[in-house]
Amino acid sequence: MPVPSLPPSTPDEAWTGDLTKAARDLAPIVVTTVIAWGVALAGERVAPAEYVISAALALASATIGTLASLRGRVRAGTMVAAIVYLSAIGVLRDAGGGSSSGVSVLALLAVLQTALYSRRRRELAVVLAAVAALFLVPILVFGPPHYPRTGYRSALLSVLVYGIVGLVTQRLVEDIRGRSSESRRRVRMLVRVNDTVHQLFESDDVRRDLCAAVKEISHATAVFLYEATVEREVLWCSASTLQHPAAARGSLATAPSGLFDAFQSGQRVLVTEDAGGQTGNHQAWVAAGSPPCVLYQPLKRADLTVGVMVVTWDELLELSDTRVTMASLLAHEGAAVISHVDVVLHLTDEAHTDPLTGLPNRRAWDERLRLAFEGPDPFAVALLDIDHFKQFNDRRGHPEGDRLLREAAERWRSETRPVDFLARVGGEEFALLIQGAQADSAVALLERLRALMPDAQTCSAGIAFRARHEPAAALVERADRALYEAKAAGRDRTCMSAGTSDAQSPGAADVTGHPG
Repeated sequence: MPVPSLPPSTPDEAWTGDLTKAARDLAPIVVTTVIAWGVALAGERVAPAEYVISAALALASATIGTLASLRGRVRAGTMVAAIVYLSAIGVLRDAGGGSSSGVSVLALLAVLQTALYSRRRRELAVVLAAVAALFLVPILVFGPPHYPRTGYRSALLSVLVYGIVGLVTQRLVEDIRGRSSESRRRVRMLVRVNDTVHQLFESDDVRRDLCAAVKEISHATAVFLYEATVEREVLWCSASTLQHPAAARGSLATAPSGLFDAFQSGQRVLVTEDAGGQTGNHQAWVAAGSPPCVLYQPLKRADLTVGVMVVTWDELLELSDTRVTMASLLAHEGAAVISHVDVVLHLTDEAHTDPLTGLPNRRAWDERLRLAFEGPDPFAVALLDIDHFKQFNDRRGHPEGDRLLREAAERWRSETRPVDFLARVGGEEFALLIQGAQADSAVALLERLRALMPDAQTCSAGIAFRARHEPAAALVERADRALYEAKAAGRDRTCMSAGTSDAQSPGAADVTGHPG
């Protein structure tokens, strides 16, 4: 059930939310500023005019910061707001009696605000220069008694301490932002991996699509999928993302390499030095652009390593890199999908295959016949039945009967075309769908099949060609009646349905055969 989405916000709601965020960001500085300006009034002498000017500058600083936040330009407005705020502190400082006013420490707020919201060292340097001017300009311009010459030392130390605090804060914020960005990136990649795994279950070519997904998600240059042979002595490339697959399949990896190290140890191997010398398939490595960084990720089925996925990048990476981690994760999940798909395909093949002859069975025949009727191409249906098969079984035994069926099926399969469809539909009965053949060539094919019968055995055949608008059951029934006519006429012969329907064809025509 889909999760309902919230209705979109109105412009007023969005503006209110932005204003709330701006107020939350500036709240600590605003509260501290209000307290500081209130405490300043408790001094022995406060110049009213300068106090009002300083308050106006402080309000202007807050306004600039709020507007910058509402417009999404927090970083750009932070430096301007900080400089205006430092000007307000300078005026308030003079209004309260100079160096003894005790408000100079408020300059640290401007430094912290800049370090928190600005990623550029240059902007922090400008604010620190403004802090230096806050301490030094009054000493140089006004001097004693309100700004004694001894203030140079405190000014220098304050600028140094504030600078260290600002730089450390900026680096911490950068680190937190980097970690947060990496975390969001990992989450997005994990979501994509999860979606990709679900899509792979419905893929028509799971190996090819897995390679493509790994390349896209991990930003790789090329991906190769190697799988072990049954003997587990050779790895062969079953899929890749190269446009020219021959380059990936040109040579088999048999020498010691990162490929075989990963396969034998079951542990992933990341090669960042001499990648060309450690590849298990040098031709494929060159075709991928001779990348300097290659990951060999083993693919496991239970505890058994069944293959290796090779992922290449044009830049050197570490095992802790997100791209390497995601490639490994997707390869691991992909191996499970491949295993599942292979099992399903195997079971499907078994369900549609006759276990004795290896030919398609009745279920597969019905499905293929249905698909043939959905297409516009002409075709014929032939039924073949081994003559006197029961007597053969009684005389020579069922093992010999099974051998006869297997040999006949093998010989007939080698004689039919790839577009034709041969199936075992009963004990000694076979069906053949002959695609697009004329009557003479179709009958000639059946005669060749009958001549291939082993052990001097014979068989009979009946054939019927598809008629316009004729249902499948009627066509098969006509072929079956033609087969019956061949049996009734003495066996060891081929009969063809003489008409296109029962109404037009009361029987079948004896095309060729020998007396039984």
